[in-house]
Parts: sequence; structure tokens; C-alpha cells
Amino acid sequence: MSSNSKLEEIRKWIYDCVKCSNCKWLDEAGGHARSCPAGLKFRFESYYSSGKVWIARALLENKLEFSDSVIQKIYACPTCGNCQELCGMHVAEHLVEIFETLRAAAVEAGKGPLPSHKAFKESVDANRNPYGEPHESRLKWIGDLKIKEKAEIVYFVGCTAAYRRQEIASATLKLFNRMGVEFALTPDEWCCGSPLIRTGQIAGMKEIIEHNMKAMQDLGAKRIITACAGCYKTLSKDYPKILGRDLGVEIVHITDFILETVKDGTLKFEKESNETVTYHDPCHLGRHSKIYDSPRELIESVPGVKFIEMERNRERAWCCGAGGGVKSAFKEWSVEIAMERIEEAEKTGASKLITSCPFCKTNLLDAATAKNSTLKIYDITEYLLEKL
Repeated sequence: MSSNSKLEEIRKWIYDCVKCSNCKWLDEAGGHARSCPAGLKFRFESYYSSGKVWIARALLENKLEFSDSVIQKIYACPTCGNCQELCGMHVAEHLVEIFETLRAAAVEAGKGPLPSHKAFKESVDANRNPYGEPHESRLKWIGDLKIKEKAEIVYFVGCTAAYRRQEIASATLKLFNRMGVEFALTPDEWCCGSPLIRTGQIAGMKEIIEHNMKAMQDLGAKRIITACAGCYKTLSKDYPKILGRDLGVEIVHITDFILETVKDGTLKFEKESNETVTYHDPCHLGRHSKIYDSPRELIESVPGVKFIEMERNRERAWCCGAGGGVKSAFKEWSVEIAMERIEEAEKTGASKLITSCPFCKTNLLDAATAKNSTLKIYDITEYLLEKL
């Protein structure tokens, strides 16, 4: 019997995997398409979903310990969730949860996470963001723009948009203004905690959640809008689960929010587009949160646009490679994963690749640069703002 409390949490699921290998490939397009970035890179069963489930089983039965080799395998995964879509067993809906719990168990045992992930935690504790930036500069990108002190709609900016992809935060604010939306945001927003949850560093998460929810509710929030796929999943899925209760506010992704105003006629895209574009589904927004239609409806509402899907799309989309702590711990491999997505986008003939996640945009940009690709990478907020 394992003494690790985190491993005990997944006991009820890990015996459901029969190692059928359905999780390894997409059986479509006349053959077996690639689906698992980790398994395809490292080529051992232990890197695939089924292998990690059996690692959990062996750890739970004290047949295996958290060695350096085991730690490498459980962290070499972008937690994209493609395996969940392919698995036909009861364990399917819990696979990513198993992987994240494995990481939490490694941390509980004092064997994880990886060094770059420890730096996340240290920075979030000290600076309230994972990037080592001063907390007081979180809203520096706003400049002299005046915002309301209180509103029923609150924009949760997220660390990546606030500190690294400020063009997304700026585009989101401009879209709010064009929609005539009264909104508020706070300089006292903390990291949502996604980088910590994904890497198993869950100690202190309740404090983060309680702080963020109080900060939003003190502004009068009834709807919290986020343009970050990672923040959206964390606020809408992880927060209620960790707290064990409903948040009392509605969490809305920016694509759903903008689509409401397009459908009621408040927002209209008037600039004619004679370009071909394609769309990349972020894992946290797509597979993890089931938001597939809103981004596509918004893109197709632009006059004259030609929208073409990549071969792997929606629940079968290839991961950008930035999630699950992979971007920080396995930098070169992370870009390799994204390069495969760039190649797939190029095959559509599109001139622009649109996504709806700051992490995805960053990694796809890195991959496009590495490939000397002429493909232009846009967040959907930037693309839509350009078409008003």
C-alpha cells in the first residue's frame, strides 16, 4: 500500500487501462495520424498515456519509486489530452487528471517538479506571476487608459498577456471599448495558478483562488472574461474543483463573449478580407473545455474570409507543445512540436494562422521563426480587431 496520499486519489481509475493502444494514434484520413507528442518523440511505452497510467499503478503498488527516470517521463508531456479523446475505456475522462496527480504525488514525495518548474512556484510566491516580473507592473501596459473601478464584467488578464503578450491584452481592451462594454480589471490580480497545477505544485492554491475571486468580486463581478485558454480552464474547471463549490460568478472565454455581441448586432466586422486563414485549437480551450465553435463562427463572420481547417482539428488537433510545463523544461522539443503544427497550417494554403491562447501564439511564433515560415500568427482578438 502506497503512503502517498496523492496516488491514493487516482486508485479508482488506474486499473481501467487495458493497454489497447488506442490512445497512441488518430485512426483517420486513410491511416494512422500522429496524436501523442511525447510518445512519438521518445518512442517508449512509458511516455505514452497508457505507459504513464501503468507507472501510476506500479508506484501505487510500491513496485516502482520516483527515480529521476520516472520523473522525466511524467513531466515530458504537454498534457494536451488527445489521448482522452481516443481512449474508449472509463479511464478516458480522467487521463490528464492522472498525469497531473502523478506530478503532485512526485512533489509530495519530494522528488518533483523539474528545476524550471520550481522557479514558477518561487516567482508566483514572490511576485504573483511565473515570469519574475514585479507585481506592481502587471497593468503597466494599459498606459493612461482609464478603466472603471467597478463593473459587473471583469477582465481577468492573465500573466502571459500582462507580461509577455501585451498585444493580446491591448486588443482585448480595444474590443471591449468597440463593443461599448463597461468593464473593470484589477492590479491586484494574481497568477491564476495554472502553471502550478499543471506541474503538481498545488500547495497554496486555495489561497490563490480565494484571493483572485475576492479581488474580482470586490469589483462587482458577475461575469469574468478571460482571453487566455489556460486561465479559462483554470478558473472554470480547476477553481470549483479545488474549492469544492460553485464560484458564484460566470467564467466566459473572450470568443464566446464576442460572439454574443456579433449575434445581437452590437459588433460588426466591416473590413473585407480576401485572405485564406486557418485556426489552431488550444488544448485548454478545445479538448479540455469543449469550446470549438465560437472561434470558428467569429472568423467566418468576417466578410470575404476563406477559412480552411487543418487536417487535424477540433478534438483531434495537434498540440502546440507549450502546455504542461513542457515549454520551460523541454524548450527545443516544445518548438519541434509547434513546427509540426506550422507545417500542417502551411499545407492549407493559409497566409494567417489564428489561435486563441497566448501560450499557443508564443510557441507557434517561435516555431514559425525556426522554420523561416512566412505564415503570420495571430491571436483571435488581434485578428478580429483588425477587421472592425
